[in-house]
Amino acid sequence: MSTLLLYKEIKALNRDQHKALKLKTDKGCEFAAGTHIVPLAGLEFFQAARSYPVVFIGEGDGLSPIALMGLKQGLNSFVGDSGQWRSNTYVPAFIRRYPFVLAQSENDEFTVCFDEAYAGWNEEEGRELFAETGENSAYLDEMIQFLQNFTAEMQRTRQFVAMLREMDLLVPRTLKLTHASGESFVLKDFHAVDEERFLALADEQVLALNKAGFLGWVYAHLMSLGNANLLFEDYLANKPAQTH
Repeated sequence: MSTLLLYKEIKALNRDQHKALKLKTDKGCEFAAGTHIVPLAGLEFFQAARSYPVVFIGEGDGLSPIALMGLKQGLNSFVGDSGQWRSNTYVPAFIRRYPFVLAQSENDEFTVCFDEAYAGWNEEEGRELFAETGENSAYLDEMIQFLQNFTAEMQRTRQFVAMLREMDLLVPRTLKLTHASGESFVLKDFHAVDEERFLALADEQVLALNKAGFLGWVYAHLMSLGNANLLFEDYLANKPAQTH
C-alpha cells in the first residue's frame, strides 16, 4: 500500500522558493473523501478502535494496518458532504499530517515535502511557513515535529507487524455482515490476528509482546472488528435507492 495515498503533486519545500507560501487550514477533510482506507500507526489503535475496524492489508512483508473508513472503494463514510470529518470520531495522524509529508532518500535523509495540488495553498492568508527573516515559522516547526513522530511510530508499527508474522498470528479473513433487513455484505481481502493462535501463545511470547508495548495493540485490533457492523449500517443508510 502506498504511503502517498491522497497526495497528487508532491514537491520538496524550499525556503527561498516558498517563502511567501501560506496554508489555509479551514478547508476540512474533503481531500480524504475518496479514500476508504487510511494507514494507521499502532499507537493509534486504542483511539481508532472506537470508531473503525482496524485490519491488515497487503501480502508478506508488505502487510500493514489500516483503518477501514467505508465498505465501498472510493467512499469515506466519515467525511460528510461539507468536507468535515464526522464529529466525535478519531482523525488518524495520516490525515492530520496532510498536505505535508516526509520523503526519505536512499541514504535515509528526510526532506519536508507538500502536496502542491491541495486547495489551501496561497500567498495571501493562512498559516505562514516561514518568518520574514527566512526562518521556519512556529507552525512549520510543529508540523515537522509531528511528521518526525509519525515516521518513528510507523517504523515501530512495522516492527509490530514483523513480530505478529514471526509468531504466525496474522491470517486471511473473510467477514460476512448481515443486516436485520436481510441484506448482507462480505468483507474480504484482509488479514487479522487469529484469536485461537493468540490465546495459544507460549508465556514467553506473550511477555515479548508486552515488553515491546504491543500486547494492548493486539487487543485493540481485535476489539475494533465489531465496528464492521456499524460501517455496514452506515453503508446501507447511504446506499442509493434501487430504481426499477
